[in-house]
Amino acid sequence: MLQKMIRFIRDSQLATPDTVCLERLRLVTEAYQQYAGEPPPSKRAKAFAYVLSQMTLDLDSNPIFAGNTSSAPRAWMLVPEYGFSEPFQIVIEHDHLKGILDGVIPQDLVDFWKPLSFGGNAGIGHLAVDYDRVVHEGLAAILHECKSAQFTGTVEEQQYRQAMAITLQAVVDWAHRYAVAADNAARTAGDSLVRKCHQRVADACRRVPALPARTLFEALQAIVLVHLAIHIEGQGLSVSIGLLDRILAPYIDDGFDPEVAADLLSAFVLKINANALFGSGSKTQPITIGGLDALGNDQCNDMTLCILDAVDRVRVGDPHLFLRWHQKINPQVKARAVEMLAAGVSMPLLIHDIPTVHGFIEAGIPPEDAWGYCVIGCNELGIPGKLWESATSINGNIVYLDLLNNVLLEYPDLESITSTEALLPLLERVMYEAAVQMRENGQNYKKTLAAKMPSPFTSALMPNCVRRGMDIMVGMEYHLPGIYERSFTNAVNALAVIDDLVFTRHSITLPDLVNAMHRNYQGEEALLAQIRSAPKWGTDVPRADRWAAELIALRERVLDSVDAQSGSGPHMVCHVIRSLHYTTGKRIGASPDGRLAGTPVADSLGAETGTATRGPTGVLNSVVKLDAAHYYRGGTNLDLTLPTTRWSVVEMRNNLLAMIETFFAQGGQELQVACLNAAELRDALVNPENHGDLLVRVAGFNARFVDLSKQEQEEILNRAEVATGL
Repeated sequence: MLQKMIRFIRDSQLATPDTVCLERLRLVTEAYQQYAGEPPPSKRAKAFAYVLSQMTLDLDSNPIFAGNTSSAPRAWMLVPEYGFSEPFQIVIEHDHLKGILDGVIPQDLVDFWKPLSFGGNAGIGHLAVDYDRVVHEGLAAILHECKSAQFTGTVEEQQYRQAMAITLQAVVDWAHRYAVAADNAARTAGDSLVRKCHQRVADACRRVPALPARTLFEALQAIVLVHLAIHIEGQGLSVSIGLLDRILAPYIDDGFDPEVAADLLSAFVLKINANALFGSGSKTQPITIGGLDALGNDQCNDMTLCILDAVDRVRVGDPHLFLRWHQKINPQVKARAVEMLAAGVSMPLLIHDIPTVHGFIEAGIPPEDAWGYCVIGCNELGIPGKLWESATSINGNIVYLDLLNNVLLEYPDLESITSTEALLPLLERVMYEAAVQMRENGQNYKKTLAAKMPSPFTSALMPNCVRRGMDIMVGMEYHLPGIYERSFTNAVNALAVIDDLVFTRHSITLPDLVNAMHRNYQGEEALLAQIRSAPKWGTDVPRADRWAAELIALRERVLDSVDAQSGSGPHMVCHVIRSLHYTTGKRIGASPDGRLAGTPVADSLGAETGTATRGPTGVLNSVVKLDAAHYYRGGTNLDLTLPTTRWSVVEMRNNLLAMIETFFAQGGQELQVACLNAAELRDALVNPENHGDLLVRVAGFNARFVDLSKQEQEEILNRAEVATGL
């Protein structure tokens, strides 16, 4: 019976059009007016408490769990403390959402927030709180800790703990509001199953998240409420659920029923998906399962399989699911994951434990914490309750192609550059100048955000922040600067083109190549043909791969120097895209790799689409040379697209497993596998109503193919067609 209800919830949720909810906007405005004279932590805490005490409670759209962020499903929850802009990536991914905020927000509210907004559309997000403590100790334990230390430390630290206490109590009271509402709903419900669901919610919310969860349902209900409350406080994209199967492991007992658990987890996934921040757009809310612990024990359990089953059943894309892979992985979990990937579910995404953990340890994280890592974004890595800065771009971005173009287009004496090696010091200099400025700006931004826009509730869920009485921006156990990089593949190909055409074949001079770039390659078909014939990254060709090594060595010299100069911890580079390959490419002119002005850069650390002439093996062989454990400690995204039409089902599974295990055995760090059927995708463009369960991976997020914008659909279809033709 519950499965029928779950299917109804899913179909209703996905069929609901996006609207805009003004409720949080109005409530937080009233609170800011009422508490205008309070210090920022107190004002933020009291505003949060006011919103939770007054907001509409939704027990109808998904009666299995309590929790909502707006007054109606898919009604955008607004966070005016940051601003009213539409997230550009979500608009790229779902172009029908462009302009959804136009003319909706009353002018008096726009005017009120104009001098107060921090900028953007929500908080930084990209974090994982200590859900293990939430579930197994409860918020009351954290509240007790805050109150016990309320007179410890400076006045500012005392005030911050008081603000934390206000927010913790507010969430407990919010849960009690749901308990009362669910009791009332149960009394009036005509359907017996709905009535039972409401009563179970009422019973659970009287206890959690204040007290330790006694059952699987209470544990999931506690996580839902806290997760949504983090967003109501103002956090944005990529708030992680953490290591869900480990958190839930204590509820596997002699009476454990996998079917019941899978049903509850299916409803849980739908409730997380219903988070109305940015409506139907993906919030990239990751769940991580599997992996080893610090003693080398596999942490897969019965709940791991149930989570895989739940994600496969509901197929909604967000939250997206990551599986930590290793040699000792449970055979059933391994088989189920490969089965899902071969069937085209595009999940789970795969993270290899060994290089990932070694990267954290190399950065100075103790092994007992390093083995507790999870994904906290599209692909970014962090540690629940202890490290999140590694997964943010606060400390800067390295856009290789932009920097290389700046050198080529602005250098006054191109003829004096006599080799590709002579070009690299010029690139290193501009990269260093940019990195120094970005690091300084990032450190200042953190301090400003902590002072003006603190997050006392989120901070209360980070143990070290409670001990120190400080905001997550400055009080975490570990602060390791995250650096994002983009256009790596394009830059490697660009250097390979310059080395091949200019300095090896001498078929064109560097000034003439740059002049062709200035003209956006108009009338240069012969030159573009030569560029296409040059060595390419992702084909396991040394003449291209050497430039990847040179670029990384250059980048490391720059960042090591910036680390030393700034006095910060070791940097954590992550190659994560989501849809930034569109926005990044839009502002970069034509480049030496033959890319035209304004077109997207590469969407992955692998080969540019259409250039992987040696197939997936060539891509994996190139990427594995990058030594992710040392050079990509913050995470990577590597797209691997395979055609479903080439092999039988059994052959597909066997070949896929062989690729995964070979790549990881050689030190590979991350894989996101898409097994696609180009004919099915083409039919989905014409008959979307027949393909509502078709999930795809788009660089850094998962989505139903039929929900994507035209350009994103074309990108996926192009990948599938290219893979079919290899």
